[in-house]
Amino acid sequence: MNDIAIVIPTLDEKQAIDTGALALLHAGVDARLIVVNGPPRGFTKTVNEGLVQTTTEDVCILNDDVRWFQPSWLAAMQQALHSDPRHGIVGPSGKSAGPSRDGKLGDTGLEMVGRLSFWCVLLRREMIDAIGHLDERYIHYFSDTEYCIRAKRKGWKMVWVRGVWLDHDHHGSGLQSKWKKHDMREFKRAGLR
Repeated sequence: MNDIAIVIPTLDEKQAIDTGALALLHAGVDARLIVVNGPPRGFTKTVNEGLVQTTTEDVCILNDDVRWFQPSWLAAMQQALHSDPRHGIVGPSGKSAGPSRDGKLGDTGLEMVGRLSFWCVLLRREMIDAIGHLDERYIHYFSDTEYCIRAKRKGWKMVWVRGVWLDHDHHGSGLQSKWKKHDMREFKRAGLR
């Protein structure tokens, strides 16, 4: 299995460092932490700035508003990611958009899904190398959806790891209605529904 880098995009460096320390404490595997902060420029560019700092690792994208981590959460996600060579993206249960919002502590198993929300995902290095980074036409929203569509078209599978549950403060990083409108227009223009 590959090494892992955890990329935390943030506007609040202290909060991201605290979240990262908690994530590493409960990860169950060694990982390298990359905190990317700075002026507001949206989720997509901030994540991509973290991705360019990785070369050989699988990458966990993690929001800075995750408050609790199940023991060995990252080890379980890594095991799920590498349980099949077609698994490209795995994500846990927790408050978010998509199917993982229906998960609860104590669930088990893996479920193939059409998309995962990037509040917490683990991306396979080989997939990143094959399809690239997030599409910067999207500022803050829909870049995760577009990435999942692109991955699926290239034969990669998205997997919900039901056995991992994290406490995520859904929309804790805030909402930007102007960005959301822009990204919605771009998504419709691309015809990716």
